[in-house]
Amino acid sequence: MTERTVYLSGEFVPESEAKVSIYDRGFTSGDGIYEATRTFGHKLFRLDDHIDRLFSSLAYVRIDCGLSREEMTCVCEEVIDRNLPLLGEDDDYALWHVISRGIRMPGSMTMAGPTVAIFSQPVDFSRYARSYLEGVVLVTPATRRTPPQCLDPKAKITNKMNHNIAAFEAQQADPDAIPLMLDMDGNIAETDTANAFFISKGRLCTPKSRNVLGGITRMVLFELAQKIGVEVVEDDFTPFDMYAAEEAFISGTSGSIAPVRSLNGRKIGDALPGDVTLKLMQAWNELIGMDCIAQSIRHLSDNESKELLSTWEERQR
Repeated sequence: MTERTVYLSGEFVPESEAKVSIYDRGFTSGDGIYEATRTFGHKLFRLDDHIDRLFSSLAYVRIDCGLSREEMTCVCEEVIDRNLPLLGEDDDYALWHVISRGIRMPGSMTMAGPTVAIFSQPVDFSRYARSYLEGVVLVTPATRRTPPQCLDPKAKITNKMNHNIAAFEAQQADPDAIPLMLDMDGNIAETDTANAFFISKGRLCTPKSRNVLGGITRMVLFELAQKIGVEVVEDDFTPFDMYAAEEAFISGTSGSIAPVRSLNGRKIGDALPGDVTLKLMQAWNELIGMDCIAQSIRHLSDNESKELLSTWEERQR
């Protein structure tokens, strides 16, 4: 076995043979949904929750993927199992689902059935490794998050242009910046790939679910906050509230939890990560049964890895 295996519309095929028609609605008009989870220690994390969100997105866009939840679970596990021999011992996979309405030929209103692609890719740990200790830079772009009156943000839609434009604008201000998108009323929504949180007066604050994707990591963080005795507040917040915060972080499936260094050039807090963020990172590691921060750092060069691992150990004391 020299290449990964992909599930494509009922068949397991080599990655190089996974082809999708140019007439597929996902290609021609972004008419589809996606979902992404990942493994920790080669085991899928909260797969049931991700599949629940997947089917909620499918129901919203009126696509029948042709698989039951049980069948979908089995396919996901088989994709991972088939590809594990190609994965390094200290690596993990991101498992992607991309489901479109399928093929519609020009001039025809007949659909050929959905296209269902499920595939795994190694997590790009180098993308996240430094952010755990150095923090991420957030910039509020001009482009606002699509309002729920137009497209419900709780559904994971394959058309990401709203997020893409926001990312381009943020990177014009700072090449390393991540966009912190606002809603139409100027309240904090989310980044292009993650949910946003900040700590104010010891409370964990985050935008209401009305304007953001219901992240699985976000949901787990609510559970962990309760476990460590931190109150969670969901409300409308503006950048003003994050500027005045004691600390802030973002959360997502692949990167888990990354502290925020600054917003629009304004430094947030005094430490990276802050005290509450650090407790949540440690609680996260305890939940998944491994140190995912150290795992990411180990994928950097030897000298940089050694230095950051030492810093990470020191921060936890």
